[in-house]
This record gives sequence, C-alpha cells and structure tokens, in this order.
Amino acid sequence: MSGLTALAATTPDEGWIGSWSPGIGDPTVAGWITVFAYFTAALLCWRVYRNRLARAASSSVPGFALVLLPWVLALLGRKRQLDRVGVEVRARALWMGLTLLLLFLGVNKQLDLQTVVTEVGRMAASAGGWYEERRVVQLAFIALVIVAGAWGLRSVWLLARGNVTELRAVLLGTVFLLCFVAIRAASFHHVDLLLGHSVAGLRLNSILELGGIAIIAVGAIVNGAGARRPAPRKAQAPAASAPTKAAAPTARRPRG
Repeated sequence: MSGLTALAATTPDEGWIGSWSPGIGDPTVAGWITVFAYFTAALLCWRVYRNRLARAASSSVPGFALVLLPWVLALLGRKRQLDRVGVEVRARALWMGLTLLLLFLGVNKQLDLQTVVTEVGRMAASAGGWYEERRVVQLAFIALVIVAGAWGLRSVWLLARGNVTELRAVLLGTVFLLCFVAIRAASFHHVDLLLGHSVAGLRLNSILELGGIAIIAVGAIVNGAGARRPAPRKAQAPAASAPTKAAAPTARRPRG
C-alpha cells in the first residue's frame, strides 16, 4: 500500500492512474469509424469460426479446448504437437484468436490502455528515483514489444500452416496490423510525427490502421463469413431395403 500511495502522490488530481482516466480517447469521426471497423471485422471472423465449427464432425472435446490448445502449443512453439491437432482445428483457433484480438483493439481504441503502462512506468520512475535513467527502461520496453510482436506473428504462422493459400489475405492483414500496433506501442518520436500527418483529411495512422482491418475483413468474407451457418452433419440411418416380390409361377402349357 505504501508503494501505491507513493505512486499516486507523484501526480495528484490528474486522473485515475497518472493522467489516464477511463473515457473516450478519440471522439473524432475517424476514431469512431475505426472502432466500428474493428467490431465489424471481429464479427466477420467470428462468423467464419462458427461456420467452420458447424461443418466439423461431432467431437467429445469441448470447443473451448479446441481453441485454447492450439494457441498454447503455437505460443510454446510445439510444431510437432500442432501437426497432430489437425489443420482444420488450427484454422478455427486462428479465427477465434483474430476475433478476440480485434475486439480488444476496438475497445482499446477508445480506452487507450497503453497509456496506463506508460503512466505506471513514469510514476514508478519518479517514486523510485530513477526518472533520469528512464531511457534505458524505455529501450528495454521497446525491445520487449518487438520480441512479443515477432513471437505473436510466428504463432499465427504456425496455426496457419496448411491453410496459407486460403488465409493469405488474413495473414497479410494480421502482419500489417500487428506491426502497426507494435510501432504505436513503442512510441518512436519520429514515427509518431510521420503517422500524425493528414491525407485527404484523415491522419496517416488512421489510414494504416483501417487498411490492416480492411484486409482481415476481406479475408474473412472470402473464407465464408457472409454464408449462412450450415447445419451440423448427422449420421444417416441406413435405408431400409424394399421387400422383394416373389416371382409369379409360370403356368405350364398342357401338352397336346
């Protein structure tokens, strides 16, 4: 508690955590369009997941485990175990993972949760007396973001193996979007200046962000997001064989 009190005392009456408070971080038209795009793309990815799940054969393994297990194996880099899981199960896990990622990014677009990390680090530096050496911590954080992004992309690639041709648009959009998020989280000063420029009334960062979302959405539509959910396959009962008719006895002609 004493540590939290010291952190709070560094920036009194500025917000819940430093200068951050929950609220609408980007109330502009472009900001709300981006949020809508995130949620729309998430819905499309979820529809692909549900359609694939409905087409799958019945299994005794819970659906949540079929989503969680491939992601755990992918993040751990267990390629051989992933091969045993199967291509279709990995694809369904990837679609659900994209759904959750897009939902989180849509919420984060307005809540600006990365500012919480920045504020906590700044307050900790001030309370701990190492604020002047904060550049070292910032560089370490940037390196961590880059490594985490590269590891996430590797995990996505492992899940997509066997479906690369089918998922190429989604993979491209995911790479585009994750790279953009990593750059924004790292907050390079010169990159921030570049992304702040406007093109046709829209900031360049909005164009790049919307571009990545649009590529994922198109990939979801190509993979059947707009199709109706098919009914699960049922085992068909064998057709009853029709009774055979006995052949009528042939009447013999009397011999004359």
